[in-house]
Amino acid sequence: MCGRIEPNEAAETKHRPMKITVERGAFLKALGHVQSVVERRNTIPILSNVMLEAAKGQLKLTATDLDIEIVESIPADVLRNGSKEGLVAKVLQAPMAEDANLSLR
Repeated sequence: MCGRIEPNEAAETKHRPMKITVERGAFLKALGHVQSVVERRNTIPILSNVMLEAAKGQLKLTATDLDIEIVESIPADVLRNGSKEGLVAKVLQAPMAEDANLSLR
């Protein structure tokens, strides 16, 4: 089953809206890997987040704890290149684990 990520068309101007389709299993595996660097109780909230970037047939997921950065790339059907940062890893994982489509705004 595939998951679809479609941020709102009126996304912030500094980030281009993206529209992609990815294989759910590959997305969950990559998200689980980058999430391993994200600390649950962090004094800097942005470090609990994941950045997504879509381009050239790939979705890149990035997370850091300032000591370690993990980057995972998975194949994606990229309909519109773009990026989205500040996404809480746990929030991303829940709907995808339930075999649902995911829209990011």
